[in-house]
Amino acid sequence: MSLNSSLKEVLEKVVENLNVSEHPYFKKLSKGEMTKEQFLNSQIEFAPLVSFFNRPMALVISNIPDALLRMALVDNLWEEHGKGNPEKVHGKTILKLIDRLGGDSSSINDEPTANIKIFNDALRGASIFQSYQFATAMFSGIERAFVDISTIICQSIIDQGWLEEDQITHYGLHKEIDIQHAEDFLHVVNSDWENNKSIEEIKSGIEFGANLFLNVYTGFYNNIK
Repeated sequence: MSLNSSLKEVLEKVVENLNVSEHPYFKKLSKGEMTKEQFLNSQIEFAPLVSFFNRPMALVISNIPDALLRMALVDNLWEEHGKGNPEKVHGKTILKLIDRLGGDSSSINDEPTANIKIFNDALRGASIFQSYQFATAMFSGIERAFVDISTIICQSIIDQGWLEEDQITHYGLHKEIDIQHAEDFLHVVNSDWENNKSIEEIKSGIEFGANLFLNVYTGFYNNIK
């Protein structure tokens, strides 16, 4: 069953309204006004979020009552785990990028900063206590926002001469696959979109996820401005 076009339009409009390219963190990065050290520090802070992200995702999947609807998301979760390859687990790919940028991933403290803890705890709480409709929509908003974020970061790394494109792990993958991942989450609520009682809840979930994620980068910016 194809994704309802009006549901997809809502997702795209929410992400458009984020105006990611005009966010101060990404403006500073794309204009070459962020040093490599400042960027690297933000990625070191980001790493515990990446390693945590698939755990609330598993909670959401477990709350979806229909096994057929769970199938695509199980594949998404498998992707997060590198499809069984330990080196491609997403928590590992961000660490590899940090090392390639000149950082030392082995020295990263697993304890998240307050900025990351806010995101992780909000994500986990919504995954447990909100309806599966809200929670899957929330993940859709995050995944779709990450496409734009990953695209900007990839291009900025190349433009600054920090790495060649084929050396950019993590973001190089996500800018390609997360549109499909976002739509996979929306397919779970595709039939609910026809129910007027569910429309606002789904919209709210998309908006919550996208804005919650962008707030992480506001935290990064506040640390470097």
